[in-house]
Amino acid sequence: MTGWLCPGCGSQRALYQVLHGHFMSAMKLNLLFLPGILYALTGSVISFFFPEFWPHVRRSFYGLKAAYIALVIILVFWLGRNII
Repeated sequence: MTGWLCPGCGSQRALYQVLHGHFMSAMKLNLLFLPGILYALTGSVISFFFPEFWPHVRRSFYGLKAAYIALVIILVFWLGRNII
C-alpha cells in the first residue's frame, strides 16, 4: 500500500538461504533475520536444557525491557531500510 518494505520482507528467502548454508546471502536479504533466529533459539535451548537457569535468564534477557528494545531495533531497521 505504501511501497515501503516491511521489517520482515525477505525473511522467507533468507530462511531458504540459511537452510542451504548461504549465510551472507541471508544477511543481504534481511539483516535482522539471523540475529532474531539466534535470539529465539538461544532462549529455547536454555529453557529446555537448563531449566534451573531459565528464570534468571528470562528476567534479564527476555522480559518487558527486552521487548521494548526489540521494538525500537525493528522500527529503526524498518525506517533505515526504506530511507537509505
